[in-house]
Amino acid sequence: MSKLEDYEWMLRYLKMLDSANAKILEGLGKHGPRNIVALAKSIGLPPTTVTFRIKKLMEEGFLKIRANLDYSKLGLMKAVFLAESKLGQEKKLRQAIDNLDYWTYMVRCYGKYDGYYSIFAIPARYERELEDYLEKAGRQKAFSHNIFHRTTNFTEVAPNFDWFDFEDKSWNFQWKRWIDEIQNASEEFPQELKDPETYQIQVDDVDILILKELEKDGSARFKTLAEAAKMTPQGVGYRYHKHIVERGLLTDYEVATVPYPLPTSDMCCFIIDFEKEEKLAKFANSLQNKPFIFNYAKVAGRQSLVVHTYTPKTEFSEFIDSIHRLTEKKLIGSFLYVSLDVASFKRQTISYEFFRGNKWSFDYKEKLQTLREITAK
Repeated sequence: MSKLEDYEWMLRYLKMLDSANAKILEGLGKHGPRNIVALAKSIGLPPTTVTFRIKKLMEEGFLKIRANLDYSKLGLMKAVFLAESKLGQEKKLRQAIDNLDYWTYMVRCYGKYDGYYSIFAIPARYERELEDYLEKAGRQKAFSHNIFHRTTNFTEVAPNFDWFDFEDKSWNFQWKRWIDEIQNASEEFPQELKDPETYQIQVDDVDILILKELEKDGSARFKTLAEAAKMTPQGVGYRYHKHIVERGLLTDYEVATVPYPLPTSDMCCFIIDFEKEEKLAKFANSLQNKPFIFNYAKVAGRQSLVVHTYTPKTEFSEFIDSIHRLTEKKLIGSFLYVSLDVASFKRQTISYEFFRGNKWSFDYKEKLQTLREITAK
């Protein structure tokens, strides 16, 4: 957006951001888009009012709702990959990642690693092939330094307006209060951050088609889902309740709204290490109502978190100072971060086209051949 468009967007957003809409955005994170009655009851508004306001927010471009999946129940392993490209070779790195197909997010990054950051949801049975592919890609100069971590599912943080002044229409970031909260937070380890015990596939081909549509629009009507799955809305309704809900295939919802304009904000990925599980738990338990956190996941087999943050540029130095103070207090061990270039951001759903006969396919030989062609250019 241009500076003028950015200013106009902010004026429209602030005009829209009243206490009722704030409660709706917060409630969507807890109840989801399909339980409007419970959401309306929790915030004391009529269901018709809530439905109207949600529709208006979406039409104005201030809100998108996407379903987050329990990938382990789909036989998919979540992983993050952070790599530094060779000088002037960013295109090769991007193509090497794109060639794997099973990525869900990809974005240009800067800072500690000048290259690309990506998230994968790859069939767990092909974990060794993925690691071998990345090793060969490194040897063939697709990138230099890199970090690869298996992770849990990402836990979404719903919009929260505890730090927003509705009269002044301004944010009041309370960094010292956050540090105090971490020190006093519960040491109980969050259930959602426990490493997956199994990657057993609990879906069939039709379930996958419905799930990939819910990843695009978590509020999609059964009629819309039925068109994608080539079945009746009644059939989709049955599968949604009996397969998707009862089997716990959805973890939560991404209530996507940006509280401050993208051009004047910083989006980052942090990898934070902790000395003990209890300290990781205290930190994670402090994040659920913070407006500067998008989502986070635990690195499998390690006491580390991957955290996606979003802060106004005027607050970023305060945020980094707070992280340093947490290090000094030994509440966290060490950390690194990269800035994410939102303009280059790409996302896609689970790779449903490679799921047939209740199993995932991965043509490893073809991937290696294409990799050789990419790196030979």
